[in-house]
Amino acid sequence: MINKMTYMRRFGLLLIIGAMLAVSCSQQGKINKYNMASTYVEHFPGRLLQEQIYHQNDSLSDLNIRIDASKILGLKSQQLDIYSLMRVNYAVYSSLNKKDIVQSDSYKLSDIIAFDKLNAGAVVLRVPLHLLQGKNYIISISIVDPVNKKNFRKLLRITKNNDSPENYKIVDEKGDLIWHSWIKPQQKIKIVYRYPATKIIYISYLKPKFPPARPPYSEDSRMAINPIVFDRFQIELNQGVSSIYQLPYEGVYKVHAKENNLGGKLLVQYYSEYPRLNNAQKVFVLRYLNNKKEFNQMLKDDVIHSIQEFWFFEGRSKERSIEMMNTYYARALRANELFSSYKEGWKTDRGMIFMIYGPADYVYYQGDKEVWEYGSEADQNDFKFEFIIQSTPLINQEYILYRDEAFKDSWYAAVENWRNGADMMKEE
Repeated sequence: MINKMTYMRRFGLLLIIGAMLAVSCSQQGKINKYNMASTYVEHFPGRLLQEQIYHQNDSLSDLNIRIDASKILGLKSQQLDIYSLMRVNYAVYSSLNKKDIVQSDSYKLSDIIAFDKLNAGAVVLRVPLHLLQGKNYIISISIVDPVNKKNFRKLLRITKNNDSPENYKIVDEKGDLIWHSWIKPQQKIKIVYRYPATKIIYISYLKPKFPPARPPYSEDSRMAINPIVFDRFQIELNQGVSSIYQLPYEGVYKVHAKENNLGGKLLVQYYSEYPRLNNAQKVFVLRYLNNKKEFNQMLKDDVIHSIQEFWFFEGRSKERSIEMMNTYYARALRANELFSSYKEGWKTDRGMIFMIYGPADYVYYQGDKEVWEYGSEADQNDFKFEFIIQSTPLINQEYILYRDEAFKDSWYAAVENWRNGADMMKEE
């Protein structure tokens, strides 16, 4: 005879199983639960696939996809069987449900790039999208390798209105798109604006420096962003196109159509080596691994000496020190490539977590959140970080980490591992 306690346990188990099945069924046909962790791993360089969207008018937008086939995993050996089956796909949705598809297409990589031109440089695929004014969209772009079972995928969130950053495109002197989200020093640019009748737009120069992200256990999750305009320039347009222009200072700019409304496109001019780290940056990115007093002392010391003192010390082999140093700085570079916004990628919330914990095992969207899960095989066992996607005065999609005191032990353990050299970093 089954006693009452056993019955209740079995009944509870059935309820849990039923709930799991219900969740599983409810997630069928959703694109937000697709694991996008591959987007952030080192096997897919930041320059493999880049995209630019530009709104032509109230019903038509351009999707420009830049593909550098020389960086596609598996094609370095010029394998014809892999190349012949690879495809480039895109799909436009009105929500995170697959059933809400608006437009899609698929292209053979062989139709875009000839086999003997795989290492000849990047190619650009231009796709017209039927996006309507006043609507929100999700755009999925992917490169699929069925032979190696690899899938590089991006999800873009687009809002089409008068303040959309996609109302502008930044091109070089020749009119070619600038694909990075930052401008090199002394780089000459032209601005193209969606509305050709507009004669003047504005570029506002804002506070040039923003601090690194706060630890994930911090109570004060983030400093309020109140952009201060230090300088403002009028830019004349001819049929929606500016003359050649050069940003005068390093720092953050907003391109906007209304003088007192900063809604528009973000432009950032970083130091010349960006996204690579110069020696000064190699000290700055150590902020996450040192307390304030230690870090301030490092800044007073010689740059090279600070780097050497931190990574190389008695009790740890030179080989191990080099391995850890290279891994940490590679993650900082990768964070710059992936997460740059109004501040360097390593300073952002996602950049901070990426550098300390490494790429997540599972990355997916959950409503207005991007979720990173570290499973049983990750550096730290079974926990997740949630990044809330919010509109801020500087950008319309900022990924803000949900902070909690519960992360404190994990954070200190991870930082201590970087400092003492314990072998617990996962492979990337």
